[in-house]
Parts: sequence; structure tokens; C-alpha cells
Amino acid sequence: MPIYEYLCRDCNTVYQFFSRTLSVKAPPPCPKDPVHQELERQMSGFAIGAAAASVASQEAGDPTPETFAKMENLMGRLEGIDENDPKAMGHLMREMSAITGEGAHDPAMQEAIRRLEGGEDPEKVEELLEGQWDEESPGPGTHRTGPSLDSSIYDM
Repeated sequence: MPIYEYLCRDCNTVYQFFSRTLSVKAPPPCPKDPVHQELERQMSGFAIGAAAASVASQEAGDPTPETFAKMENLMGRLEGIDENDPKAMGHLMREMSAITGEGAHDPAMQEAIRRLEGGEDPEKVEELLEGQWDEESPGPGTHRTGPSLDSSIYDM
């Protein structure tokens, strides 16, 4: 049976949940505090096999195996990116936005990507667009560190 990962934005923590079925109808509550906002399903590096992934994606509307492959490829390329190359960063952000949908409808995020691809200094782009990010996609610099991972496995 699969293990699913969910992000609690209130805790800034990813929790792992063991599911006895491949079809998950609703996200579980936050293990730390059940009154926190609804948890968000995360794409996990853990593979449950092509057949199970196909069934799960059809039943639960999860990312397809092709989406997982695209993200793995993108993450592999991320390791070798020159952080001082705004064009490369902008291109990578555009690809990630296209794959995940994050920031795809946020005009400020799209403007930041356009400016980076044009070669503008990332810090200046962030300064120019500060405060314009959607609440759903807070933009660069909002969380300097990613969420922590709770190593426990909880039942759904």
C-alpha cells in the first residue's frame, strides 16, 4: 500500500501517511494540530510502481508517471544550475511552473520569470515585484528554507 506525503503550511512540515487503499478521497488532518488548514498533497520521490501509480492517478487525480518523470529530470538538472545565471534560473522556473501549475496564473510570478529569462538580476527582480505575489504562490524569498520532513508515518 502507498505512503502519501502532505504539506501543512501552518507547520511548514511534510507528513507521511500510510494508506490502506490507492484511492484517497480527502486529505488527513495535521498530526501536530488538527485545526490547521487543510493539508496539501505533495509529489513524492517514492515510487509505488508504474501499475499502482497509474491506478492511483486515475482514481485520485494524482500526477501521472510522466509528470513524476518530468520533475525528476528537472530536479536532476537543478543540481547543476549556475545560481548566478538568471536566464537559466528563469527557464527552470518556467518549466517547473508548466509541470506543476504553480504560479501559472500569477501575473507577478510570470513577470519575474520573464525578467529572469531576460537576464535581469534576481535580487532586483524580487525587489521590483515584492508584495505583488498571490497568497497561493508567495513568490521567491518568502520561505528561505523548504518545509521540514516529519520522519514518522501516520495512518490515514
